[in-house]
Amino acid sequence: MQHVAMAYANTKKHTDVSGSNSGELILVVYERIFDNLKQGQREFALGNWGIQPLTTASELIDLGLLGCLDYAKGGEVAENLAVIYGWCLKTILQARVNKSVEKIQEVIDVLTPIHEGWLTLIPAKLERGPNQYPQAVNL
Repeated sequence: MQHVAMAYANTKKHTDVSGSNSGELILVVYERIFDNLKQGQREFALGNWGIQPLTTASELIDLGLLGCLDYAKGGEVAENLAVIYGWCLKTILQARVNKSVEKIQEVIDVLTPIHEGWLTLIPAKLERGPNQYPQAVNL
């Protein structure tokens, strides 16, 4: 049964990504980060190290968020997000070393308002059409 669940999860990931625009992809990345951080918390609660989910969450932050910032277009907003994402990576590492559910929750708490901001911006972009984000969102 677990094999079936994993196959479904992989198919869902592929489907989410293949039919998405860049804004929707950002939302998918955030959702996957949250899924993996919460799985890491569950692993800690079971006495495990949570290596796989926390590694995945870190990679998603590093490659899917931090690595995609456009400093030329995003300016100060991109720089501020880079600082936040860097803090998240360091805090996840600290959480792994100490098996700290609380540290993971701090990361979730910091990323949640940013994710909520994207949730409000993405539908607005879809209504206006492509390439019409306000300047502050061009990251």
